[in-house]
Amino acid sequence: MAFRSRPRRSNRERALAQLRGYWAPQDVSKFEQDMGGAVEKTLKSLGLENRFNEEQVFEAWGELVNEFVAQNARPVSMHRKILYIQVLHSTVFYELERMRGQILSKMQDRFGADNIRDVKFRLG
Repeated sequence: MAFRSRPRRSNRERALAQLRGYWAPQDVSKFEQDMGGAVEKTLKSLGLENRFNEEQVFEAWGELVNEFVAQNARPVSMHRKILYIQVLHSTVFYELERMRGQILSKMQDRFGADNIRDVKFRLG
């Protein structure tokens, strides 16, 4: 894979940079367009193109539960396919424990049972 280097600067640009004390920014827009393709190729070559993105679960939390629960509980981490939810109040904790099956079912429907195995709640 060949890397593109920046275009060489002209003598005029060098003289202006020396006078100003800094380089004028170059147009790098053509490099930015290729960045998405480069990232995709790298992920594919590493075998990570189908990797599960845990951030999607955190963002979808508010959509999968009602507004009251979303305000009083939030996902904090995922470890070994277990989603950990931090709960602010003991009453909400009790209700979430009762709704665990429903929440797990919604999560698995949306993200797949192979990506989310269980949901655990932490008070605090």
